[in-house]
Amino acid sequence: MSISLFVAKRYFFSPFKASFITLISRISMIGVGVEVMALVLILSVFNGLEDFQKGLFKTFDPDLTIVSKTDSRFSLQTTQLNSVAKIPGVRSIQPILEDQALIRYNGKQLVVTLKGIDSSFIASKRLKNQVVDGEYLVDYEGHPFGMVGAGVFMAMGMNFEDSFHPIEAWYPNQKALANFQITQDAANQKAFFPSAVLQVEQTFDNQQILVPLQWMRDLTLSDSTAVSRFDIMLEEGVNEVQVQQSIQQILGSNFGVQTRDQQHAILLRAIKIEKLFVFILMAFIMGIASFTLFYALSLLVIEKRKDLRTLLAMGITQRQLLRIFLLVGLFISFSGAVVGMGLGFTLGWIQQTFGIIPLGIPNALIDAYPIQMEWLDFLMTALVVIVITFLASIIPARKAVQMTFNQPKAD
Repeated sequence: MSISLFVAKRYFFSPFKASFITLISRISMIGVGVEVMALVLILSVFNGLEDFQKGLFKTFDPDLTIVSKTDSRFSLQTTQLNSVAKIPGVRSIQPILEDQALIRYNGKQLVVTLKGIDSSFIASKRLKNQVVDGEYLVDYEGHPFGMVGAGVFMAMGMNFEDSFHPIEAWYPNQKALANFQITQDAANQKAFFPSAVLQVEQTFDNQQILVPLQWMRDLTLSDSTAVSRFDIMLEEGVNEVQVQQSIQQILGSNFGVQTRDQQHAILLRAIKIEKLFVFILMAFIMGIASFTLFYALSLLVIEKRKDLRTLLAMGITQRQLLRIFLLVGLFISFSGAVVGMGLGFTLGWIQQTFGIIPLGIPNALIDAYPIQMEWLDFLMTALVVIVITFLASIIPARKAVQMTFNQPKAD
């Protein structure tokens, strides 16, 4: 054991003579522990929110989606679709035609998003578990039906038993509007009856209606093969990145193949940016709290000045003396950090297991704050503590060196 480590341990574990110095040191340890605990918990909450969002997207978003980089509506050749279908791991290819339209029912009207789907969507049973009322279908014996988001269903006052008043969908006729023909032909109109109520999440529930694909093409006057995108569903355990690359090679550079995370890249990036700024803010607060460590070490240097002269007489070097107080600062802060990490992990586990702190949002999909603890957050927190401790200990350590080596060895 080096002389610097030995003396630092003696200073740290031995009780200080001055009770005020002891109090400052304990406050410093407690402050570091509380900051570390708070930082670990906050980062874990952000991880939980990100994980919750990804899980929520998984309920209604495809594993991969094919979009055009140039056109809002496009079509793929049959040979391309067949090639994509033969890629190992591809379970289903689902054409989707999506656009906004005005719906009218019972004297009410609302702008919604109509999503045209075909039998492949129904066969894959996507969103079937989200049906809270009605039947899981969009076509029955050639008659069009729509699976309506719960928010739209309630806002429009829809009723399954009303078989005399269908829901009217109105969509602008682009050709008529291009010729400035503002007549009754300026909008296409088709009707459907509700078949089911879907409850997924608030944004989806307040906007989405699933309708037959061909019905949607007729409403929007689109080509018989036109789509907004193709949804790709994969087998369990398949590497989606490898499948994504294989599909991209088949389609070429005019089309984009997006994973589920890439489909919501903006939202997920916003969560990561918020997490980063919170980390920086908490690190800054931890830096302010380290002033107590600075004062504790400064007072320790003043108290131990006689001992330092004794060490000088024994032949201690400036570098060894500097290391002593840097190590003392490290011991004080790291002990608080270990306790803080332990408390943070314990409280995080309790919240993750029992959900003791509620979210406080009525009708939310989850009742309590989500928690997802990751080892990288603990590692980054430890690194921040080490850096701040080092910076806070430099000045007192240098002061100890100057006070010891710049004064006479004996009074």
